[in-house]
Amino acid sequence: MKLFIAIVILIALLAGCSSAPTNPPTESPADLAPNTLRIAAGRSFWQGPMTSIYLHSSTNVWEPLVLFDDHLEPVMKLASAITPSEDGLTWAITLREGVTFHDGSALTAEVAAFNLERLYHYNPVTRAFDPQFARSGEFGDIQEIHLISDYALTVTHLEPIPDFPARLSLENSAMFALASFDEDRGIIHPYGTGPFLYEAYDTQNSILTLRQNTAYHRGVPAIDTVYFFNIPDAAMRLAALRSGEIDVIADVGGVLPQQAAEILAAPDLVLRERQVSTVHYLGINSSEGSLFYDVRLRNALSLSVDREAIATVLLHGYARPAISVVSDLSAQWVIDAGYRFDPEAARALVAEAMGEERPPALILVNSALTGRWPYQDIAVLLQAQLIDIGIDATIETVDGATWTERMRDGDYDIAPHPFTVSSGEPIYFFIRNIASGGANNLLRGYGIANPELDALIARAAVETDASVRRAYYAELQQMMRDADYMIPIWYDVTLYAMHERVQNFVLDVLFRPDLFVVELWT
Repeated sequence: MKLFIAIVILIALLAGCSSAPTNPPTESPADLAPNTLRIAAGRSFWQGPMTSIYLHSSTNVWEPLVLFDDHLEPVMKLASAITPSEDGLTWAITLREGVTFHDGSALTAEVAAFNLERLYHYNPVTRAFDPQFARSGEFGDIQEIHLISDYALTVTHLEPIPDFPARLSLENSAMFALASFDEDRGIIHPYGTGPFLYEAYDTQNSILTLRQNTAYHRGVPAIDTVYFFNIPDAAMRLAALRSGEIDVIADVGGVLPQQAAEILAAPDLVLRERQVSTVHYLGINSSEGSLFYDVRLRNALSLSVDREAIATVLLHGYARPAISVVSDLSAQWVIDAGYRFDPEAARALVAEAMGEERPPALILVNSALTGRWPYQDIAVLLQAQLIDIGIDATIETVDGATWTERMRDGDYDIAPHPFTVSSGEPIYFFIRNIASGGANNLLRGYGIANPELDALIARAAVETDASVRRAYYAELQQMMRDADYMIPIWYDVTLYAMHERVQNFVLDVLFRPDLFVVELWT
């Protein structure tokens, strides 16, 4: 324990001593209008035509039928009501009237049905619309989408989907005008309904330009133009904010914890924090033939993680130690699964599984994420602890594309990474990550194939009694604690910063600002 804390403190001190580069991160577009807002993040919010939404939700270009409140419960956005039939098989969706897209066309039931069908058949592996593919795990097994009137439609499932409104949250019900799509239902121009219109994306400089939507259904935004800058380096982001080249740093992982003190000391800057629905995990290759196929070694790995020390020292208190694979924002569903730090027990498990052998283990770090979270530091801490318990861990840091490919191919043992619950009850996490056919289970090479978990996930997905569903979720969380297929580390407390002249800029639980209400004081 003393060795671990000493390493944590040393890394924290070294991180705090890093200096910002002297080169400016980017140049702002010329001839800025007075009501121009410049936002920087550690990634691009332009996602492109091969994705289901083209732009990140933070851009405020498109809007969904449903959003989440602070406790990850669904609230209506473009839908005014979503109600179930008595048998729970059919959900009636009523749309808000008077909503228009950026091309002037109206949001109607026909357009909503087109979008829902497209999203239901969007294949995340081929990254394209595929009528032979269905995201039934996320949406439920949809049998029919039926138009009732100009502003009402129904969605009927094969089995009851009790949390269907939550499953429609954010990108799972992103609405775009029909003119947005090509003949293959790929987005060629994102005509959304939001307060800002997509104008251009400068691929060379990673600058996204948005313009005010004067026909927005809530009124005219106060801001005329919004620029989003992709500045991967955290020090450069802060340097740009301090120099006035940007107005806001806002995204999950936008401001590093060790930068908080500098921002708090600056009289013209404002620092805010927000716990969001992002949870940080150790992804594990547990496929047959891998080192961590042995549950004893997965348990040993979990016991080697001092969540409290990571949250309080390395993350400077801007984190909550994880108590479950489920975010504790889901207050009515989460349980304390009993994760603990116990190197001695971990050492005994390794000895039981390996005898005198010291197995190697590869920790794979995504360099695209290290400018947003201290994954490199966490990998160093984990490496030291694993070596101490008898596993000779090494670290390899690769670019984002290589990381994705290596994960998919199972060419790793351990990989720290985030996952954000953006839709559904906890079932969304289990379907995406833990079910044998889950998209992330396959794309990230977890190799999880547990019939008992699959059966319980399937029962929870269609259980209409909330108290029974809660018991299923509790059992799933405990099973995940016992099996350690994914190991939760901390719940993200997002830091974001801005100049004091920026007013009403607040991130929600999905780290999305409402740009309609933002103003700039002169």
